[in-house]
Amino acid sequence: METTLTTFPEKDMCPVITEELGAFIRATRDAKKVAPKTEEPKPEEPKPTKEEQISQEDAQAKAEKKHAMEARYRELPQPPPSRPQDEGPSRKELLGQELSALKPGPDGKVDWTPLAELSGTRPSVNKYSISRYSLEEWRKHNDKVLSKETINESNIIDYNAKTSMMQAFGTIDKQQLENNNRLKQKAKDIYRWKVEVERACKMISDEVELLEIERQRLKGASRVLMLPESISRQCLEMRSYRSEPDLVADLADEQLVKEMKLVTEVRETLQTTLNKIEEQMKVNKAAKHRIEFDWCDKTMAYNADTINLSLNAKSNTLLFRPGATRFGDFTAPLEYWEFFCRETIENIETVRQKSVDLRSSLNAILINNGRKLRMQADKTDVALAETVALTTELCTKLKENLIATLQKIADMELLIQELQDAVKKTDAAMKLAQTRLDNRNNWRPHGENVRDQAHLGLIEEVKKIHETVTSLLGQIRNAERVRQDLIAKRKELEKDIASKNETLIIDRERCGKVRSHYPSASELAGF
Repeated sequence: METTLTTFPEKDMCPVITEELGAFIRATRDAKKVAPKTEEPKPEEPKPTKEEQISQEDAQAKAEKKHAMEARYRELPQPPPSRPQDEGPSRKELLGQELSALKPGPDGKVDWTPLAELSGTRPSVNKYSISRYSLEEWRKHNDKVLSKETINESNIIDYNAKTSMMQAFGTIDKQQLENNNRLKQKAKDIYRWKVEVERACKMISDEVELLEIERQRLKGASRVLMLPESISRQCLEMRSYRSEPDLVADLADEQLVKEMKLVTEVRETLQTTLNKIEEQMKVNKAAKHRIEFDWCDKTMAYNADTINLSLNAKSNTLLFRPGATRFGDFTAPLEYWEFFCRETIENIETVRQKSVDLRSSLNAILINNGRKLRMQADKTDVALAETVALTTELCTKLKENLIATLQKIADMELLIQELQDAVKKTDAAMKLAQTRLDNRNNWRPHGENVRDQAHLGLIEEVKKIHETVTSLLGQIRNAERVRQDLIAKRKELEKDIASKNETLIIDRERCGKVRSHYPSASELAGF
């Protein structure tokens, strides 16, 4: 059963006709190209240049394109007769079959276009032609083409576009001016804080240098302090070599011990102060590093804003920067920036003030310690001088006593000699008295040998002489004992005098020579 067609099939529309039209045009072009080959050869013409060939080819291509466009609106020509018979039915035969199959609908009209369907007009279809549009549709199309709505709309769009451009450029210029003013103000603020940071950086740098000078001064004072300590220790060591009678804890020893203790206390104080200064130096350097880092940031920010102020719409370095409107990872609000700038400078000032206070206390500590050491050294020197004076006076007295003792020894020796001579002189009297008694006892006869006064007197004389000799011998023994005591005293005096002389040599010459190198108060203060 055949189906009634109300429209053309999709495969029978213009593309097939267009292909055949293109084939016909190509065949005609080939025929034109082949035709000149059969003509007689013409004389050779001069070859055109390369540019002329290119221009001729372009003109020929444009002409061919124009002919092709015009051929689309002409009637479809018959295909060339040289088409082989075995290729199937021709396009004309197929079109005739399709048109013969096209029949009108129930109302006797052919539904051709959607517009005809909407308007209710269906042009008639005869055997030879098809009307695509009705007269009403043609008029509507002409009215639509001649309508001024598009022109009016274009005028409105033109006015709106120009107004929008003027407003856009005005807004952009206004925003650029406002942003330039904002950038100028921000650059001024950054420059103001940059100047403050530079001032703080210079102050903390100067403070670091001054504190370093004080630290070197303190180290110098610590090195100088080794000299008083060595002097005191050497003096105590030398005084320990004194002889035993003079090895006493006198005033000089007490002052030297006090001096040693004072040197130890001063050394501990200086070491504690040095530790504080080193800690403060670390804090100062850290603060200096922070303020220098902040100064670098502000310098870079100021340079960036200066570069931005120097840019304009005609600059050569302008580029599109995708993502430039995004905030960075470390952006902060303006209040925090001002607080950070103020806090940084305040922290630097606090650190600097602490360093200044420490330097002031260091100066006072060094001066006080130097004064104390110098005063103690003066006291020690006075004590040594007093000890030397006392020792000298005592040595003088010992020498005088030694001279007196020597004189006494000499006198005692003379006395002993006199006593011995006296004892010798009593021998004759003793011999005389004993001889007389012996003669009276032996030479008197019986009755004459009586105890008369003469005999008793001789006995009494012998007794007295014996008592006298005994007394003289006792005196001699006493004199000998005293002489030995005087000799022992002389030895002791000589030993004491030698000891005192040695003490004087130690205290006056050796200790005095060593203590002459004692540093002054300014040297002890580190100057």
